[in-house]
This record gives sequence, structure tokens and C-alpha cells, in this order.
Amino acid sequence: MTFRRYLSIKDGDMPEKFIVMRHDVDKKPGNSLKTAEIEHSKGVKATYFFRMRPCSYDEDIVRKMQSLGHEIGYHYEDLVLANGDKAKAIGHFAESLQTMRAIADVKTICMHGSPLSGIDSKDLWSDYDYKDYGIVGDTFFDADYKTLFYITDTGRMWNGHEVSRRDNVPEQMEWVGKGYAYHSTADIIEALDNGSFPHRAMITTHPQRWTDNGFAWLKELVLQNAKNVVKRAMNKRR
Repeated sequence: MTFRRYLSIKDGDMPEKFIVMRHDVDKKPGNSLKTAEIEHSKGVKATYFFRMRPCSYDEDIVRKMQSLGHEIGYHYEDLVLANGDKAKAIGHFAESLQTMRAIADVKTICMHGSPLSGIDSKDLWSDYDYKDYGIVGDTFFDADYKTLFYITDTGRMWNGHEVSRRDNVPEQMEWVGKGYAYHSTADIIEALDNGSFPHRAMITTHPQRWTDNGFAWLKELVLQNAKNVVKRAMNKRR
């Protein structure tokens, strides 16, 4: 289901088994469109969070995804773009929403981690309330991760806690402590096949990482491994 659909269901009406399928479109939106088309062919509806940057936001792709039944959300990084100026950031947030809403029904948001910045864009909400802007939920603040297992391909692995700067939730390590830890996609498939995967989960992917082109796959492998070294060092200094 989409994140917006998850938010609309009352606790007592939650299905026994479901996955909130989320994709962060950091760059290469064409990869995300291909993913959206594959999901549509399988009857899957997902949420795609777009940054308001040229490397991510493509109006034609946004329209196509929405026509396939997927949800479009805003992958905000306004406080980083405003260099910590909250008044400037909230203005940029409102303008970005207006631009996106001209072509898509945007009701949910998700922070872009901006791993190389010392600024956390979630801090914007210590002074403002996103619900004042017609937003029904933020993936970090409005999901119950005690009952919803969270897993992401950040770091080009499914257990990249050490190299994740901000793409994590406080309850994540509690799940890992219970034995719900997966490294490769094959590990997840095996867990799904044998019934040991959590019955309720949010899976987050960054479609830029996923490709069937050998050269592009190798390039992503090399570059991400290099970035992981830097992010691991930055995490240790926090």
C-alpha cells in the first residue's frame, strides 16, 4: 500500500499482513519511472517522494506515475537548502508544495537526509507544523515503527545502519535485536518464502541504485562503497 493509505487506516482495521512500499527519488527519475511501471504491471501501488531539484523532479514522470495509481510525495530538504534559516526554509517548503500540487495530489512528506550536511531538515518542525500546509503525514513522525518494521537500501545494503546518516528510525535497532536483520535482497526473499519476514513493514528503496545495466551496476557499487567509508567515519564523529 501507499504511505497515505497506511495513514488513513484506523488501528483496529489494519490488515494482518501488508507492506508500505516507499521510494525516494534522489536522482535518476527515469529509474523510478521504470520501477513504477513494473509495480503497476504487478498490481502494486507505491509512494514516490520527489526532491525539488533538477536531478529528481521531472513533471512528465510525476504525471505518468500518478496516472499509474502511485502516490506522489515531497522529499523535502528545505532547511539544508536555506542553510539553517527556518523562515526562509518554510517559505521554500510552501513554494515547493505549490509547484508539485499543480500537477499531483501531494499530501505526505519525507525528509531527504542530505548526509554531507550538518543540518537536519526535520528540525524545521520544531518551529512550524507541516499539517498547517495540508500535509497528512511525515514518514518519520507519523508511522508506528514499533509495529511497522522499517528497512531501507541506504548504503546499497539492507542493514546499512553504520553508514546511514539520517535514513533510520529510533525503533530500528529494536527489530534488529529481535533477529530481523537482512543484508542482501536474497535474504529478504528467503525470509518471505519461509514466512519469517515481519508481517507489517515499510520497505524503502532508492531506484537510482537499481539497474539491469552491468556498467551502471558496477559504477553504483564502486561509488557507494566509497561513500560508505566517508559516512561511516562521519557517524563515528557524531
